[in-house]
Amino acid sequence: MIKPLTSLRFVFALMVFSSHLINFLKGNEIYNSYFLEGKFGVSFFFILSGFILSFNYKNKFLEKKDFKKFYISRIARIYPVHILTLIIALPLSLGGFFLKPFVWFIKFLLNLLLLHSFIPIKNFYFSFNGPSWSISDEMFFYLLFPFFILMFNKIKLSKFYSFVFILLISLSIQFFPDTIVNGYFYVNPFFRITDFIIGILIFYIYDSKKVEAYIKYKNTFTFIEIGSIILFFIFFTFHKYIPFGYRLFGYYWIPMSLLILIFSYQSGYISKLLSGKMMIVLGEISFSFYLIHQLIIKFIYALNKKMHWTENGILLILVVFFISLILSYLMYNFIELPSNRYLKNKLIKKD
Repeated sequence: MIKPLTSLRFVFALMVFSSHLINFLKGNEIYNSYFLEGKFGVSFFFILSGFILSFNYKNKFLEKKDFKKFYISRIARIYPVHILTLIIALPLSLGGFFLKPFVWFIKFLLNLLLLHSFIPIKNFYFSFNGPSWSISDEMFFYLLFPFFILMFNKIKLSKFYSFVFILLISLSIQFFPDTIVNGYFYVNPFFRITDFIIGILIFYIYDSKKVEAYIKYKNTFTFIEIGSIILFFIFFTFHKYIPFGYRLFGYYWIPMSLLILIFSYQSGYISKLLSGKMMIVLGEISFSFYLIHQLIIKFIYALNKKMHWTENGILLILVVFFISLILSYLMYNFIELPSNRYLKNKLIKKD
């Protein structure tokens, strides 16, 4: 485990959480300007996924080991919580079932199989539990990941070709309207795999030891950690000057990649703070938090609209946050972790 990166998962999950609070903060200028931007935190998860998987599996794959174990571990990691949140989402989708039962069933089947992000229609890729579209993407990345590692090892120029591919894809965005960019570049796994590949390439930089060789002192690492955080906030602050399409796809690659690379060394004072026990716990429950929070937002909003509890949006946000946090902790300890262990013990034969 790279502790600072585990903790940063919760920070970016919190960003995504903030982007889904529009029902409680409609018309709020600060929210519209900054909090909505939090949805781009998904890029961090994709890049981090490529990096961490490379960190854990690169050498094993090159030795032709653990392919089966890898796929089983990935399914065991994400499917239990996905199925649980899909079931929780069912009551919110009953209107669609009565209006168009066949379409509802197709959406449900696609969600169940984690294929819904392949359909470039908003009512499909955001159906049931909206954030799960990114898990659909992740499953696609997992499928291809071993092949990327083998390709990068066998073909000398493969990393360069990958970089050129990513550059061409990002430059092509300017020729498409925002609706196309959202359905394809932002959601579709064939395009979002660029984030994942960036994560793999960052790992190769990390694995080369070149950065660490140039930075020998802990204090230097602390300054660089602070600098990487400042750079991210500079990008975040000036996002309004960037075309929407680029913000959906590619704008945050540089600062997010730098954060992952720098904090992977765990050598500065900020890394020490992020390695605290509480931060690690929050990082570990971040996957459950990510998948449950929007459902809680919808339930609380619907109940408050019916029961007229309060018109205080901030109070409702705090309620949603703490309920999501508590449920995430329970889901991690009683669903995510036990089911992960159970499935791996059952499906992976001991040598």
